[in-house]
Amino acid sequence: MASGKPLTDREKAFIRANRAEKFPSVLARHLSLYYSSENNGSRSTRTVQEYIRKLDREAEKKAKVRAPARASG
Repeated sequence: MASGKPLTDREKAFIRANRAEKFPSVLARHLSLYYSSENNGSRSTRTVQEYIRKLDREAEKKAKVRAPARASG
């Protein structure tokens, strides 16, 4: 992660729950406020962006696995 502090499970859950509604910079600021005891009051926007990208890649992989192969014909 960008800040060197790994995301906690609670922070990851917060990001998953709010990633579609808020910008990464807003999420990082909220994590700094709400979970300051876990991240020493600091969470970088880049860390949040990287985790969101990771979630998106995992979702794409799952979507590819679920999609049936089409027969060419």
